[in-house]
Amino acid sequence: MAIPFLFFAPVRGLKIFAFYAQLMLQILIILTGNYNFFNLLTIVLCIPLLDDQTFGKKGRKRTRSTGLLSNIFEIVTVCYIGYQTWKLFSLQVVTSPTFSSKEFDHWLEQIVPWTIVIGCVSLGYEVLLSALRCFITDSSIVWKVWSAVLCLVFGVLAVAMFCLSLVPFTTGIHRPSQKLLPTDITRMHEKTKEFHIASSYGLFRRMTGVGGRPEVIVEGSNSMQTGWKEYEFLYKPGNLSRKLPIVAPHQPRLDWQMWFAALGNYQHNPWFVTMVYRLLTGQEEVLELIANNPFPDAPPKYIRAKLYHYHYTSSSQTSKDISSLLDIIKHYKVEPVKKKPSSLTFVGNSVKWLREKIGQPEGFIFTMSTFTAALVINFLSWIQIF
Repeated sequence: MAIPFLFFAPVRGLKIFAFYAQLMLQILIILTGNYNFFNLLTIVLCIPLLDDQTFGKKGRKRTRSTGLLSNIFEIVTVCYIGYQTWKLFSLQVVTSPTFSSKEFDHWLEQIVPWTIVIGCVSLGYEVLLSALRCFITDSSIVWKVWSAVLCLVFGVLAVAMFCLSLVPFTTGIHRPSQKLLPTDITRMHEKTKEFHIASSYGLFRRMTGVGGRPEVIVEGSNSMQTGWKEYEFLYKPGNLSRKLPIVAPHQPRLDWQMWFAALGNYQHNPWFVTMVYRLLTGQEEVLELIANNPFPDAPPKYIRAKLYHYHYTSSSQTSKDISSLLDIIKHYKVEPVKKKPSSLTFVGNSVKWLREKIGQPEGFIFTMSTFTAALVINFLSWIQIF
C-alpha cells in the first residue's frame, strides 16, 4: 500500500503531486515491461486523489484559519520530505555504492513510524475539519445535525480503514515496525482478513529473477532417449531466436501462469499437471493456446518439463562487428542478406507492425473495450456527483 498520509492529506497540492507522480511511474512501467492491464488499473485507482477543482468545479471557499493551517501543513510536510532526502541520500555523486541493505533497513526502521504518525495527524485533521464545516457552512439546525451524524459515521469508517491498512502497510515495507501497532489493531485485522478489506496492493513486492528469469520449457517425444521437441508458447520466453512481443494491455493467462509455475513446483500448480495431460491426449482447445505444436499428426507418448534460467546477453556478445563473428562469416563465405522491397502499402505495413507488437488482436480489443467502459462508467458517476 502507498504511504497512508498520501490518501488523507488535507492539502490539495500533495494529492495532485501524488497523482501525477504515480501516473508517471505507471507510464514508465508500461513502456518498459509487460504487465498487461495492471498499470492501467493502478492509474484508475489514483483518480480519487483528484478533487473537484481538478475537473473545473469550484470548491467551497476556505476560511482564513483553515487556509493558514493548510499552508502551514503543506510547508512543514514538504520541508520534512526535503530534509530527509538531503540527510539520508546527501544528493551527491559517488563512484561506489555506499548504501548497503543493512543501512536501508535501518532507514526504514526510522522512517516507517514517522509515516504512521503523519498519517494519523493528517487523518485526524481531515476529520476535525469536516466536523467544523458541518456547523459553519450549514445554516439550518436540522442540516447541521444531519451533517454531523454523517461526518461521525464516515469518520469512524475512515479511522477503521486506516487502522486496518496499517497492518499490511508495515508488513509489506518493514515488518519489525508492526510491533509498534496496538494489539487491538492487529487483532481486528486478523478477524477481517478473510474479507480482504485492506491489502498491500503489491503485485510484485519481492523481486524475482535476480539470478536469472526461471522459465519452464515443455517438451514432448515418442522416445525417452531422443527426439524431444519443444512446445513453443505464444508470448512467454522460450525460443532464444525469437524476440519477445509487447502484449500490454492484453493478459495472456496461460503464459502468465507458466511464469508462476516456474517460481514454484507442480504440487502448488495442479493446473500444470492437467495441461500436460491435455497435451498427451491432444485436446484441441489446449493446443490452440500454444503457438507451435511439434506433433501435428498425433500427440507424443512422453512429455517432460525442464527448468531454465534466462539471462540478457551483453552487447559485446551480440554485436555484428565482433572480430570472432566476422572471421566465421568470412570463413563460410556467408553473403549479407539483401532485403527485398516490400509490396505492402503504408496501411498494410502499419497493420503488420501492430500485429507483431500486440499479439492476439481479439484479446487486445476485448481488454481495451473493457477498460474504456470502466472509464466511461467512472466519468458518468463523477458527473452525477458534481
